[in-house]
Amino acid sequence: MSDPIVIAKDVSKWYGSVIGLNNFNIEVRSGITGIVGPNGAGKSTFFKLLVGTIKVNIGSMLVMGRSPWKNQSQLKDIGFCPDYEFLPMDLTGTDFLRFVGGLHGMSGQTLAKRSSEVLKLVGMTEASDRRMGGYSKGMKQRMKIAGSILHDPKLLLLDEPLSGTDPVVRKELIDMIKGLNREHGHDIIVSSHVLFEVERMTHDVALLYKGRAVASGDISEIRDLMSDHPHHIVIQGKGLVDLAKSLVDKPYTVSVQLWSDRSAITVEVSRPDELFDSMPELIAETGCQIESMRSLDDDLESLFKYLAGW
Repeated sequence: MSDPIVIAKDVSKWYGSVIGLNNFNIEVRSGITGIVGPNGAGKSTFFKLLVGTIKVNIGSMLVMGRSPWKNQSQLKDIGFCPDYEFLPMDLTGTDFLRFVGGLHGMSGQTLAKRSSEVLKLVGMTEASDRRMGGYSKGMKQRMKIAGSILHDPKLLLLDEPLSGTDPVVRKELIDMIKGLNREHGHDIIVSSHVLFEVERMTHDVALLYKGRAVASGDISEIRDLMSDHPHHIVIQGKGLVDLAKSLVDKPYTVSVQLWSDRSAITVEVSRPDELFDSMPELIAETGCQIESMRSLDDDLESLFKYLAGW
């Protein structure tokens, strides 16, 4: 077994009276590792520590065997795609990669060739000469990932890369992320507040709650812990009546509730992964238009409290 890429031991990080991580421990090895937790769990704090923009208050953090704090030489081996919007909307995709490449000391034909490779990899070649202000949410996510892999880093950090995307784009991004590891050799740490999205990328996960890793390991072991925990998913969009009718007959569906204004449905499921996997087919069959899918925060909160023993 290879040495861990990341080792966090008894790490605590706080901002004044606010705790970001609290006695946090984790080992991350090669492949894709999912970091899952509700908002405020500490996922973004963990990523900031990994890239060395903040320093631990207590404990130790090693990334590829070295401390990341003020370690600028290590940044050539790390690619970071944050959860917030930062793309300059007045630039084209090509201009953006030219700017990012310059920050990494890339230029000339080397930069042009690598930009072309990356644009093809993320499926943005045809749109690369358009201003990014006109991009869809999914296209912006693709360009953010393109910028993070331009310098061909060993370790790729993806903070909530699926947030705000529709089911079809979500599946495409998941497939792309898996390909970045399998076909291009990037070790990846990806965060999400939806466990079942991460499960479609990897079986290695860590669940964060209030700054602590409350469970980690193979997803099958963690799923055994939550086998009796129902999951509610809100689906918003248009033409949802037919979708609701189709979902009623699915073996994984416990109940379906259509909102009074018909703008959304709430689906209670026993096996959320099967719902997510079936969505592209259901959309094609029913002709519905899905704008968003999200897990209810109340479900996540109760699940993590259960796993934490609180």
